[in-house]
Amino acid sequence: MKFEIIPAIDILEGKCVRLEKGDYKKVKIYSENPIDIAKKLEQQNFKRIHIIDLDGAKFGAPKNIKMIKSIASQISIPVQVGGGIRSLDIIKEFLDSKIDRVILGTIAFENLSILKSALELFQEKIAVAIDAKNNVILTKGWLNITKLDAISSAKKLVEMGVKRFIYTDILRDGMMKGPNFNAILRFAKSVDAKIIASGGVSSQADIQKLSNLHKNIDGCIVGKALYEGKISQV
Repeated sequence: MKFEIIPAIDILEGKCVRLEKGDYKKVKIYSENPIDIAKKLEQQNFKRIHIIDLDGAKFGAPKNIKMIKSIASQISIPVQVGGGIRSLDIIKEFLDSKIDRVILGTIAFENLSILKSALELFQEKIAVAIDAKNNVILTKGWLNITKLDAISSAKKLVEMGVKRFIYTDILRDGMMKGPNFNAILRFAKSVDAKIIASGGVSSQADIQKLSNLHKNIDGCIVGKALYEGKISQV
């Protein structure tokens, strides 16, 4: 399967933004209209878009559902969505629209019964976000530091039926200083699932290295480097 380069649209208060290390105080606005951004990304030949509802991640329930569903309905490529999705009803609402994949974060570590039901109902339409800082998982929009080890937690989730993770190294996210290749490789070697790497991708060379790093890694998310013109679809 071809390595996927997946552009990110992070939505905060209806705008397309990027944060530094997930810090809501360090916001850069790239567009007032995320729908236009999504259309341009499709025109640039990207095959999938990664949308995060930053308001939802922070407050515990999606705040930009209407906009996200509108984006998915106006483009023909698959859309995956995360950010504050913490109930089966919201998961179903997204997947009943044109959303292709739902990413669960906080709920995967705080309510295993919801995760279990989601996996039974929607199977490979569900991915889990592993948002890690020094191999410790952060939840609730990266505002809550847990005591959970990223690798051991992911292994338990694989046993439950999780087949895909979005692995983000928080310290690299939005910094354009390159991914934490060692941490990503350690995670990929340890966890028997498909992995999309995220955080710090800043050049075509980074993408090339990630694509050859480990067989379990089949994609990466690009954000600030794309908006700053450092990388493009290849």
